[in-house]
Amino acid sequence: MEEAEEFPEEFSKIVLGAHKSLSRRRNVEELEKELIEKIRVEGEVRLSKLWLTSDCHLWEIVYALNRLKEKGLVEEKEV
Repeated sequence: MEEAEEFPEEFSKIVLGAHKSLSRRRNVEELEKELIEKIRVEGEVRLSKLWLTSDCHLWEIVYALNRLKEKGLVEEKEV
């Protein structure tokens, strides 16, 4: 089985203060698949809705979306 990519080291110290207890992290490939599925079902989806319906940190959603955007699988729009 192929090993999943981990988040970059610079993200390891982001969780501070009141959120320090949220030490669980999502696998980025699994999160990307989940986000793609949510976007397919919903069409255009706000970042806040993706975050609220995913069991992870906001920065994990942003990181996964940026990777998907770099791959040309999603596009960002301002409303």
